[in-house]
Amino acid sequence: MRGRKLYSIFKPAFAISSTLLGIFPSPFINLTLVFFRAVPTSIGVGIRYMLVNRLSKSCGDNVAVFENVYMYHVDRIEFGSHVSIHPMCYVMGFGGISIGSNVSIAHGTSIITTNHDFEQSAMAIRDAPVEAAPVTIGDDVWIGAGVRILAGVTIGNHVVVGANAVVTSDVSSNTLVAGVPARPIKHLNR
Repeated sequence: MRGRKLYSIFKPAFAISSTLLGIFPSPFINLTLVFFRAVPTSIGVGIRYMLVNRLSKSCGDNVAVFENVYMYHVDRIEFGSHVSIHPMCYVMGFGGISIGSNVSIAHGTSIITTNHDFEQSAMAIRDAPVEAAPVTIGDDVWIGAGVRILAGVTIGNHVVVGANAVVTSDVSSNTLVAGVPARPIKHLNR
């Protein structure tokens, strides 16, 4: 059974659970999310959905966070509906992340919203101040396995990002990009 159908069956239970989770403080919910990070199967996906729904800035329907996804600063992340984040992804929302609807993020992807200010010559790069910039991902986007999306990037609607691409600049809508750094490969007809 597909996730959308399964979600529609349990939607009332998710709504009640999310309301009940509202009585707990965010640090407790964050710790619970870490505790349930590795739980496999639909049960783990359902538990993580309820926790992410409670923590995030906004969360649509049917957001599937699979096992072993490392998410930080979830309170600065917006999720559309029908989003899947597959195993072994790293999602760091410090600078803010907006993910549209009908987005699939394949395994091993990293979304980074910070960078060190390496222009500071008076100090080691690792000690330099951190600069934050938001990442925006549009609707109807497929992000391939092992992709790296760096701070300040906007990805348009109806986009495919090829496996192992490093996205360092904005991606126009209706485009397939690939490579290091990611470059347009093909226009996608809508």
